[in-house]
Amino acid sequence: MVASLIESSSLFQQDLPRLERRPWVEVTYQNALREGIAEPVARVIARRNVAGSSVHSFLNATLQQLTPESMLADIDIAAQRLATAIITQECIGIETDYDMDGIGAHATFVRALVDFWRHPKDRVLSFIGHRLIDGYGLSDAVADRIAASPATLVVTADNGSSDEPRIARLKAAGIDVIVTDHHHFNAAPDSAYAFINPQRPDCTYPDKAVAGGMVLWLLLRATERVLKDAGHLSRETPSLELLLDYVACSTVADCVSLASINNRAVVRAGLDAMNRMTRHCWEQFSRLLRCDEFSADSIAYGIAPRINARTRLSDPFAALHLLMANEHRRARDVAELLHAENEARKVIESQMIAEAVSEAAHLVQLGRRSICLLLPDGHSGVQGICSSRLVERFGRPTFLFSPSIGAADLVTGSARSGDRFHVQQALTEIHARAPGLIVKFGGHKAAAGATVRREDFERFARLFEDLACKQLTEEQVGPVVHSDGELAEEELTLDSVHALRVLEPTGRGFEPARFDGEFKVSNIRAIGDETHLSMDLTRGRVMLRGVWFRARQSPRAAMPITNGETARFVYSLVENEYRRRRSLELRVEARCAL
Repeated sequence: MVASLIESSSLFQQDLPRLERRPWVEVTYQNALREGIAEPVARVIARRNVAGSSVHSFLNATLQQLTPESMLADIDIAAQRLATAIITQECIGIETDYDMDGIGAHATFVRALVDFWRHPKDRVLSFIGHRLIDGYGLSDAVADRIAASPATLVVTADNGSSDEPRIARLKAAGIDVIVTDHHHFNAAPDSAYAFINPQRPDCTYPDKAVAGGMVLWLLLRATERVLKDAGHLSRETPSLELLLDYVACSTVADCVSLASINNRAVVRAGLDAMNRMTRHCWEQFSRLLRCDEFSADSIAYGIAPRINARTRLSDPFAALHLLMANEHRRARDVAELLHAENEARKVIESQMIAEAVSEAAHLVQLGRRSICLLLPDGHSGVQGICSSRLVERFGRPTFLFSPSIGAADLVTGSARSGDRFHVQQALTEIHARAPGLIVKFGGHKAAAGATVRREDFERFARLFEDLACKQLTEEQVGPVVHSDGELAEEELTLDSVHALRVLEPTGRGFEPARFDGEFKVSNIRAIGDETHLSMDLTRGRVMLRGVWFRARQSPRAAMPITNGETARFVYSLVENEYRRRRSLELRVEARCAL
């Protein structure tokens, strides 16, 4: 029944997305040309947020450009406390969430303490909540396990800012808690021994876009100096820079801005380390992804989904074991397990989107500027990615809820949004308007989560829609695709692909190059699972192969385009290799109005 609703709904026959060209900054364009950056790269850079006056320095950010960690509030007392615990061999716990950002931070911490600083392995305890059983972050269940452990110090990574009740309990039990995080928060965790978060109003650290995994790494850097001053480390102690592969994965997976010099620097350094294949986990991911060289896209669309699939659907420790595997066979076995889990996740995701899509389409037809749904059979492990899919399709902030496991009276949800709606601030305002309505919440501008009582869901949905109506006009909702403009026929070459590589790493905040143009379409054929399309695209005297992933929802859906049509596409340039022959391919992102 659901499938038939999808095929007959207007979702995949809706109006084409609106095309928006990214804003142009003339001074950036001139600076790029002056520094010898070629066309069309300079035109792309002119439509990006580039910090500082030197384009070359920005694109090639190095670790020497990192903002000093000493500017982080509480960093000194936290480093001193952690160093003391290491020197006196206290039992130290590390608590993170279950996604790639948290798992990467977890591996960073354990490697630093055990492998680099020789802290006894049995005196480093790992605490990771099970998403479906414990919930997100430093939950009551996780706090119970910490309180029952021999740990005297616990460091959080990528969470903890909104967990004062649990931290107060741990403090009362004689356990010091150092919070390292980057999320927005309402009230500081006053019971924490130290609270390191660039979002603190009293924090002078200027870069508010650094990821949670990097905040933890910065604490380790500060701790390293204390340990060196105390004579605890030798000259042979490995550099913490050797852990930047983990930090890079955390940073990209956390969807923070790559327009940040700090984020660019650690991601560049981390990718260099990954591509040296010095860990078994990267060898396995290279095999599974069939890539010889990792990029930020490899992390975002290849590594992170496989880590997240396992940690969101079942035991999160398998993902940690893969990142830290010291033996080839062990790494291969766990990698295969994570790959299988990712395939299962895709099935669950497809089913959940099928359930949500007709309801979402109905809300859009009613004129709603947000989508807020409670899916009785939804899976909390894939809420975020399903919300993202609906944002792409409908261009509205989206919140998908499903029942909480083990708490029949509660529902948990994950939200995603575009650039014009700050979803975490919306939750803060709902909390201020209706204290007690939200049991727990947290997140970022574009991604957040919340738990509410089932009986309060409709009220929550009304308040969320009210805020969407106040912040978004009718013209600001609906699907949008962004472009860096058109390319001339002579620029549709492999040379352009190679030139554009200087933009890497790209991602949120510093998006990959996307262009728009009109092409005549021919030789359309379904490929893969038949939801993807291959086609020949002709413009003037140039004919190229185009591939349009997820062009239709299912193999039974109508074709979104026919042979002989002229269409305007937003696309990226890709180098394709087949039987040792390299050719240019257009990767179609969307079709938009002519």
